[in-house]
Amino acid sequence: MEKAPIAVIILTYNEEVNIRSCLESVQDLSDEIFLVDSFSTDRTLKIAREFTDKIYQNPWVHWAHQRNWALDNLPISYEWVFFIDADERLTSDLRMEIKESLIDPNNLFDGLYIKRNFYFLGKWLKHSGYRKDYILRLIKPKKARSIGSGAREYVTVSGRLGYLQHPMIHEDNKDLNFWVGKHNHLASLEAQEMVNLELEKGIFGKKGPQNNGTRIEHSLKIWLREKIFQRMPLLIRPFIYFIYRYFGQLGFLDGKEGFIYCFLHGLWYPLLIDAKLIELQRSIKRK
Repeated sequence: MEKAPIAVIILTYNEEVNIRSCLESVQDLSDEIFLVDSFSTDRTLKIAREFTDKIYQNPWVHWAHQRNWALDNLPISYEWVFFIDADERLTSDLRMEIKESLIDPNNLFDGLYIKRNFYFLGKWLKHSGYRKDYILRLIKPKKARSIGSGAREYVTVSGRLGYLQHPMIHEDNKDLNFWVGKHNHLASLEAQEMVNLELEKGIFGKKGPQNNGTRIEHSLKIWLREKIFQRMPLLIRPFIYFIYRYFGQLGFLDGKEGFIYCFLHGLWYPLLIDAKLIELQRSIKRK
C-alpha cells in the first residue's frame, strides 16, 4: 500500500536512545517526516538524518509553543498531521488503520484520538490510570492548535473528533534518574503555574467545559483537575490520588512495576508539587 497523505512531526531534544525506533515505525507511513529539534547535543540529529532530511531547529519554550511553531512554520504538504513523540512508536496495525482512515471518503473527522499502551520498567501497564489512555495526535493543522504552558499541553480542534482502534506504544528507554529529574522540573513548573493562575481563570473559567464547536483534548480531565483536585487540601490530595490510581484504577494488577509507578507518579510527584507550592507561597509572603 502507498504511503499515507500525512505529515509526521517529531519534537526532540537529546533523544538518541529513543529516536531510531520511533523513526523506523513511521518511515513506511509517510514520505514527509519532520524533526523539530531543540538543539540536541547528543547523536539525535545524526540518527535522524538516516531517515529524513526535513530537520528544523527551534528553541524550546514548552510543548504547546513548540507544536504550534511546527504547525505555523513547517512546509507541510498534506491536509493531515501526526504528532508522535520520540519515545513513542507505531504498530503495523496502527499504520494500516491510519492509512485506511485518511483515504476513507466517509471520514468526516478533523481530529482522531489514538490509544497509547504505556510501558514502565519494561512492562505494559494495563491499568494504573492507562487503561483508556487516548491522546489527540492526528489532526488537520488548519483546524487545530495546542494550548497550555509549562508542564501541561492540550490540543484544540474546531470540528469533529473520532477514535482509532489500534494503539501505539509509549516506552521511554531513558533511566529512572532521568525520569526523577524530569518530574522534579515539571513539579516546579506546576507549582509556579498554580501561583500564577487563579483557579477561576483556568481553561474553562467558571462555566465548565465549553461547547462552541472547538473541542479541547481531555476536557473532562481538565475540568476535574481545576474544579475538584486543586480545591482539595494541600498534602492530603496526593494520598487521595494515589489511592485512586492504585486501587480505584487497579494499579495493583500491574505488579511491582504498577506499584512503583503509582507511588512515583500518583503520590511522590503530586506531593512534590504541593511541597514546592508551599515553598513558593512562603517566599511570596516574605516579600
